[in-house]
Amino acid sequence: MATVMGAKGSDRWLLPLSAILLVMGGLLGLQVHTQSLRPRMEIGRRTSALGEMLRSNQTQVETYKKEIGDLRTRLAKYETTATKDEGMSKLITQELQASRAALGLVPLKGPGLTLEIGDSTLSPIKGLDVEALLVHDYDLIQVTNELWADGAEAIAVNGQRVVLGSSFYCAGRLIQVNGVTIPAPFVFTVIGNVDNLMSGLSVRNGVLDQLKGSGLRVKLTRVEEVEVPAISVAPKLRFARPVVKDVAQEVAQ
Repeated sequence: MATVMGAKGSDRWLLPLSAILLVMGGLLGLQVHTQSLRPRMEIGRRTSALGEMLRSNQTQVETYKKEIGDLRTRLAKYETTATKDEGMSKLITQELQASRAALGLVPLKGPGLTLEIGDSTLSPIKGLDVEALLVHDYDLIQVTNELWADGAEAIAVNGQRVVLGSSFYCAGRLIQVNGVTIPAPFVFTVIGNVDNLMSGLSVRNGVLDQLKGSGLRVKLTRVEEVEVPAISVAPKLRFARPVVKDVAQEVAQ
């Protein structure tokens, strides 16, 4: 990357800086969604899942507010560095690396945990829908949202990285993640503050207690170091396109 030189050099870093800010802004929209909530889902689990999602979203709103403040601080840092005409290339490189990691474009490793969720081993009884004994897309969504709320920095399910635009969709007894079909048991590989993650997942009557209460098999394991792969199928935007704003205007806001 060329080094920024002279007063006219400010125009050189304006475009890559704007691109970085757009990428990082995309992180604020991080979410996991499903294409369809099954009408046959068990009422208790569905109600609980929706409640947990609501609480998780409220927590994420507060997190996003802090991230917006951090982004504006970084903008100020860019402007200060640009006026000194020093180190701009290094700053841009660091931000690109951080953005690639957050968007799932590179594999990551660090302390974390594994969480295995499997179908129930119980035999169906009269009056009980067999679907209640299976792991569904909304179960994985509920767990994923809980992990984000507990501070997870990277998540994969059966080797499929969960990022912006990731989706969970039931396909018979299988589930599709990012359009890739994976079978049960479903193994989450998670990187983050292990104590916070374990504490959040172990809350009484929390998401894992509810899954266990439904007869599903759950195994939670603390791991000193885990590896989360890069995304194998990147989400593609067909209609959305970046809105380019003036950097000075972004700082003023």
